[in-house]
Amino acid sequence: MKNFDAFFQKIYAQPIEARQHWYAEATQAYDQYRAPYVPKIIDLICEKIKPESVILEIGSGPGNATQHFAQRGFSLICLEPNPRACEFAAQRFQNYPIQIINTTFEEWQPTPEKFDTILASTSFHWLQPDTRCQAIASLLKPQGNIVLLWNTVPQPDPSIFQDLLPLYEKYMPSFASFENIAVQEQNLKNISQGLLDSNCFQNLELTQVIETKDYSPNDYLKLLTTLSPYIALDSTVRRQLFDELKAVFQARKIQTIPTQYICAAHIAQVKPPN
Repeated sequence: MKNFDAFFQKIYAQPIEARQHWYAEATQAYDQYRAPYVPKIIDLICEKIKPESVILEIGSGPGNATQHFAQRGFSLICLEPNPRACEFAAQRFQNYPIQIINTTFEEWQPTPEKFDTILASTSFHWLQPDTRCQAIASLLKPQGNIVLLWNTVPQPDPSIFQDLLPLYEKYMPSFASFENIAVQEQNLKNISQGLLDSNCFQNLELTQVIETKDYSPNDYLKLLTTLSPYIALDSTVRRQLFDELKAVFQARKIQTIPTQYICAAHIAQVKPPN
């Protein structure tokens, strides 16, 4: 999609109640079918975090990223607007030092204590572009780090995408182009530039690895139910699209859908006050 931020800001313009329930129907599928974060990237992030630190995580969802930091012994305060995801995560992490707060980042009333690390796991794009960097920087301790952890959307093998292209042209023309690894890498570089242009952060590091994941056709369709562009479709249109995608998989006798995605982390230090 050409303008990722613009798409999400249309969603963001909706009433808070609509945004709170955006992923509600997809909470369990989000946990089960989203591509996993890569241990190498998690380990790199953990090297930057003081063991006694409390991490503030923005947009924690059902805990796909949270689990990795919890298992490594860190304490977290997790902000998540979706009530179902909060319930799921609260049950999941009941034996860990993790606080789940059902709120948006913008509506949260911060504690007086500032943070060494603020983490956004495939959620930074949900925040207001014109204020997000400044708001995060204001909550960091001196020399504290912003960490943006990402999994890009798994892209199917190009030959399979070509079979699906007519359906995307019909139902989702904004997505009727193949987002290859080079495009995803450029998107990550654009985010890097945005962090630097904000004048809030310094010493930026971007680390990424290309990962693969195979899906069955049914599991791939479950993955799509967790992605915002599909959630945004009218329910009747979405059902028609999914039925026709399934028909293509059956007609082509596709049993496995190989995908590629990038797992990446932006890590940058807050700039000292002028």
